[in-house]
Amino acid sequence: MTALGFRLLSRRDPGSDSGGEKSAAASAAGTSGVDYSSFWNAKAEVNQDAPLYVKGDHGFAQQGTFRAGSILDIIEDSQKTFLHVADSDFYISGDQVKKSDRWYRNDTSLVPYGKTVHAAAGYLLQDVSGRVLLQEDQQRSYQVYVLPSDSDPRYGVRFQNAVAYLPKEQAESVSEDGDAPDEPLAEHIPVLMYHFFYSEKDGGTRKDANDVEVGELQEQVDWLNQAQYHTLTMREVQYFMEGRAQIPAKSVAITIDDADPSVHQYAYPILRDAKIHATLFVICGWQPAAMPYDLWEMREDGIELQSHSFLMHQGGCSGEGHGGRLLCIAYEEGLKDTKESFDYVDGGFVYCYPFGDVNDSAEKIVRDAGAKLAFTTQPGKIDPSMDPLALPRVRVRGGAGLASYQAGIED
Repeated sequence: MTALGFRLLSRRDPGSDSGGEKSAAASAAGTSGVDYSSFWNAKAEVNQDAPLYVKGDHGFAQQGTFRAGSILDIIEDSQKTFLHVADSDFYISGDQVKKSDRWYRNDTSLVPYGKTVHAAAGYLLQDVSGRVLLQEDQQRSYQVYVLPSDSDPRYGVRFQNAVAYLPKEQAESVSEDGDAPDEPLAEHIPVLMYHFFYSEKDGGTRKDANDVEVGELQEQVDWLNQAQYHTLTMREVQYFMEGRAQIPAKSVAITIDDADPSVHQYAYPILRDAKIHATLFVICGWQPAAMPYDLWEMREDGIELQSHSFLMHQGGCSGEGHGGRLLCIAYEEGLKDTKESFDYVDGGFVYCYPFGDVNDSAEKIVRDAGAKLAFTTQPGKIDPSMDPLALPRVRVRGGAGLASYQAGIED
């Protein structure tokens, strides 16, 4: 996250025992009497490769290794020297971590399969990019949330209230004895499309149907939460489209095109306070070379950044669609532009076609650049039978009223 020379500022002030030599080492660790409870309910970064402990009847036993740089969510626990890692029975000594500048929240909307993967001793857990988070010396079993594929041969499992990844070759077996879902599952997803926001109290007015007033947005968000809708990340959408994950029937994805300043000013506070996930499609070449803090801040609070091209959001192809430049640009130039945009948003894998225009040439460009999903402005909901690089969306029209908004999601 520091590749662009930007340092995140923290908004928080975090004010079975196997015995033997490992247990002795664990008992000696952190015995200085220092109270590390200031890490409770905050994020901690592992200073260097550090012992992973599990609490047993006779104290803490070392049972693996946390890798340097891993970010751990620490929960409140009666122990003050050993810090308890969220959603696990793992602990780390407080002298092995430092306070993190991060504040993003871990969560997932995926519904587990009725499958359990049994990991071999010495298995690794990785993040989505393949970076190793930890290695555990003992065997352990996890419920499966994401199935492996040819292009990503890993099982997605729950760790720290989110999804981490177990390499398939480190799975000794998979059994059908997990808890099967007892809730309806989605067969299709409405992907909502927003653009701009304004406030009547600040003197703003609606120029066209792309402008949504903050009161409208608040009403829509309140309804989503009251109706218990899950707002999906793009990775969750990808897995659903690939048939690798299950999501609840009441699921929706929110997208916002262009990264207009009105998003941070008006939409972001509402989405943040409601704990709503959304995806912001950034025209990267219109942004400063070093990503501005506003974008970083929004990403920490659940607004994912993906590509709306680097500099393709302009005319140049008269006679096709809206004339978006990507439709007729030379392959190498389009590929370079798309890869630059994915780099700008720090690992992008979702593309939003400028002006919603797509043809065979544009689709090949974004596919070869690494896109897993790409969206148009064509109306409709998405399902796994569709071309993942020419997906429709449900347009949110300013001033249309809550009933129209609900119909776009529920019908």
